[in-house]
Amino acid sequence: MRRVLAGAIVAAVSALAIAACGGSSTSPTPPPPPVVNTPPQIKSITLSDSRAEVGTPITVTAVVEDQETPVANLTYAWTADAGTFAGTGAVVTWLPPAGVKTPADYVLTLTVTERYTSGSTVAENKTSSTASVHVNDSLKELADLSVRFLNNFAISSVPPETCVSEFSDACGAGKKDELSNIRENRHDFLILASTIRPTSVLVPSARLTATVHTFCAFTSRVIATQPQTGGCQVAGACPFNSVQDVKGDCWTTNVYDQGRWWLCESHFTPQGALTDFGRAFFGIRGPSFP
Repeated sequence: MRRVLAGAIVAAVSALAIAACGGSSTSPTPPPPPVVNTPPQIKSITLSDSRAEVGTPITVTAVVEDQETPVANLTYAWTADAGTFAGTGAVVTWLPPAGVKTPADYVLTLTVTERYTSGSTVAENKTSSTASVHVNDSLKELADLSVRFLNNFAISSVPPETCVSEFSDACGAGKKDELSNIRENRHDFLILASTIRPTSVLVPSARLTATVHTFCAFTSRVIATQPQTGGCQVAGACPFNSVQDVKGDCWTTNVYDQGRWWLCESHFTPQGALTDFGRAFFGIRGPSFP
């Protein structure tokens, strides 16, 4: 009995010694360490045109890098304040929609997602970046610009300075001459009624200048006994308190600057012959109209 017990004790001690010295063990295998994966990098987002026009798509190109995953295997999600995207991946097109506020800047956002295996789970890395694009609706903006100017002109109580507030200071003497003409018109005439209707807008491909044609008709009363404008100096051309009509094509030249359109010069082409009253009403002093 004593020998058997002593042998059992020796065997148990030996087993402990073997385990302590690196012998066989029944402990579970520890899980692998988590995978270290760096997020994708969006190096740049470029636009085929930093100035977009409503209804005209532009190309948007992103340059993306990732250390572990081929860029073709990444997921690209494009969003914007307005408009729609066509295509997938790093190169898409964006279409500015009709009806948005212009001129204005809109933000395009790209989110890149990388999916990878980390241990027994699927993990994600996400990276986002933005680009800004300036949007114009030039045809509408130019037509509205012309109508605003002529409607202000047609209300005799509107100060001349307000009428020329959207004329560019960079167009030579255009703003100064227009201001002088309107001041003299206010002195000599009271506009009783008007009809203003845009007819055409021409924007060359460079989109730096434009010409806008607007049908205009005015009914006015002569309120000065001694009119200041040249045409009224003709005997009988502008009898005091008489009411006369003038109509034709009120057309403007325009310039694009600082992200928007401005007026440069205002011109008038009458329907039919230019009368002395018409010459006086629009401040045309030369022998011929523009």
